[in-house]
Amino acid sequence: MLLPVTLALLTPTAEAGGVGVLATGGMHTEKLYFYSDADENGNQYPSLADYDQYELSETLGHGGGGFEFLLGDRDDKIVGVTRFYYLADLPQTDPAGVTSEVDPAHVVAEYRDSVRHLGIGLIGLSWGIVGDPNGFQFNAVGHMGAAFLTTDHTEFLTVDIGPGVSYRVARQMQIFADATYQMRYRKGFTHSGNVFVGARYMFD
Repeated sequence: MLLPVTLALLTPTAEAGGVGVLATGGMHTEKLYFYSDADENGNQYPSLADYDQYELSETLGHGGGGFEFLLGDRDDKIVGVTRFYYLADLPQTDPAGVTSEVDPAHVVAEYRDSVRHLGIGLIGLSWGIVGDPNGFQFNAVGHMGAAFLTTDHTEFLTVDIGPGVSYRVARQMQIFADATYQMRYRKGFTHSGNVFVGARYMFD
């Protein structure tokens, strides 16, 4: 889905559009499952099948950067956007250090103790709501896509939406900032808040 749009944006005969660079950062939630190998009295279970399961939600930071392709005239209030960017999710926290449900000595867990590296592709729109695209403008932005490359094979679908602002600093140069809520889906929903900042060069 992303490839045809990207190719269209890069077609030499196109008279409108642009390219941009961006940086992003924010926070997201991740579900983490862990187990207790003993009962409430500290008596160890004889079998793995007897272990009690628990779940917690951790809030972790992330950050990265990438580039985008734009489809539309520099005077248009509605512009198509295709984004590709690298994102690093910070390591998960050992549940033994944060849970109050289980004695830390009896916590059994497998968790990610290193940075997770992601490659994300999104397609969407930036819609000018108030202001002038040739000056300062408030926007509504929305994208959908996927983390299609991950170091731990945990690819996921994603959708984001939120407000943004843009400012034309020169005839063909624009700076922008977006603040979005992002949903991640892989065997369930998790949530994220992101800020994107960047600069764009318009061809027309």
